[in-house]
Amino acid sequence: MSERNIHSETVRAWREGWAGTLSPQELIDLYDRALDALWRRTHLSLGEITLMAIVDRVLHHGTEKFPHLAALKVETSGVHLGPLGPAVAGLELALLDESLAFLVVELLRVLGALTGEILTPGLHAELHKVRVQPAEEKGGKA
Repeated sequence: MSERNIHSETVRAWREGWAGTLSPQELIDLYDRALDALWRRTHLSLGEITLMAIVDRVLHHGTEKFPHLAALKVETSGVHLGPLGPAVAGLELALLDESLAFLVVELLRVLGALTGEILTPGLHAELHKVRVQPAEEKGGKA
């Protein structure tokens, strides 16, 4: 199985059970938490500067395919999806989901390729820890 398929399958499995059921803001919040979890896990191994460069590359590639992602910027604490809200007003939910899933798959793919897939098992495990929050728990990052 190719590296892209490994990461695509992981993201597809992560999305099972909730894909297509969330509002745009819930979707943005969930992917924000997922990217934050991947950032924190990777930051330990690669450091801030390297990780910022990698994520910037992934965002650039994502913006070419999904122009609405241009609203996102990499900061020293990671990439935060909050600024995406206004940029996706009126965007089809399926396209928003596809673009965010693309970012996660591409980030996992690039990180895997650059590290000989050493970080892949841990990153996949981190992703699977990020869950849809029940309504009463929403309001902060998990």
